[in-house]
Amino acid sequence: MASIYLIRHGQASFGQENYDKLSELGEQQATRLGQVLSQRLPMFDAVCLGTMFRHEQTASNCLMEFGARLEDLAPIYEAGWNEYDHQDILAQLRPEFASAKGLTNYLRKQANPKKVFEDDFNAAIDRWISGAYDKDYSESWAAYTSRVHHALKNTLANNAGARNIAVFTSGGPISLVSQHLLGVQPEKIMQMNWTLLNCGVTKLVATGSRLFVASLNEHTHFEGAGNKHFITYS
Repeated sequence: MASIYLIRHGQASFGQENYDKLSELGEQQATRLGQVLSQRLPMFDAVCLGTMFRHEQTASNCLMEFGARLEDLAPIYEAGWNEYDHQDILAQLRPEFASAKGLTNYLRKQANPKKVFEDDFNAAIDRWISGAYDKDYSESWAAYTSRVHHALKNTLANNAGARNIAVFTSGGPISLVSQHLLGVQPEKIMQMNWTLLNCGVTKLVATGSRLFVASLNEHTHFEGAGNKHFITYS
């Protein structure tokens, strides 16, 4: 039996031209996660992560609390665990969303920017998932789902003897894997995605031919009055 811990990255730099970098709080979230996990679990038998910088930062800060350096653990980098290109998906809905500056300027003009962004993001994802506009995107929904499922199969195959596997990834792949295993319709995936916390942990269990979700978006490491500031979703 193997346990696979899908760990969402810490808070990224939303609204900045370089989104693929943890904020100061994001680094603190990863450190806090490592502090708690190291008290509950032995060192992971295997560590996998996407190739995005925020994945590597999250892994490094988390595993440091286990007393280990990421580079000493022979981590497996798997691009299949990378997030979808949200900027490209948004830009196909509204051209002004093609850059972080354009998105920020647009939202500043709105009476309720949070609601407007959520509605537009959902509309952009629905358009992408529909499959009717595949040629518009750098990566279609079908291609995205295929690579994420392939990454999961690779992770299991490449770590056949491991009992505890850490995978540092993003909310999209976690939602997609969970949606598939739980039998949730693809159209509902964003309802799941919006609830995933930064540095939340989703645990899969593989036993024999079975693979199932044991826990989803676990974040007890951020519970308690002194830790509420760690709860973010970007």
